[in-house]
Amino acid sequence: MNIFQQREKIIEDLITACKDHDEEKTNHLLNQLTELDKTAEQKPLPEEPKELGFYVTANDGLLLLKDVDDDWSARTCYNSANHTIWNGDSQYVKWPTVCETLPPEAFPLKRVNTGDGNDD
Repeated sequence: MNIFQQREKIIEDLITACKDHDEEKTNHLLNQLTELDKTAEQKPLPEEPKELGFYVTANDGLLLLKDVDDDWSARTCYNSANHTIWNGDSQYVKWPTVCETLPPEAFPLKRVNTGDGNDD
């Protein structure tokens, strides 16, 4: 579960606790949310690959593309204008969004040899 999913779950539980007037649970969830944010701030981003081209994630083989603008896109059958994997539903994102969206086990990314002669 990535950090956004963890936050979403805590916030859902927090809303329920507030509606139930459960002060103890509300305080506990607020502390969890604060600790989650501290952890996210302290954890450095994985190193961004320098070369342009295709990469796969280490955990599930999701195909990503780094383009000439240093933008990243996911190349999946679900990737369209109406559905993307990135938070905010953008088709192209910068490296910090890639790191925030994918789970830690997705890194390091592995470069794919496309056979076009431009691969290292």
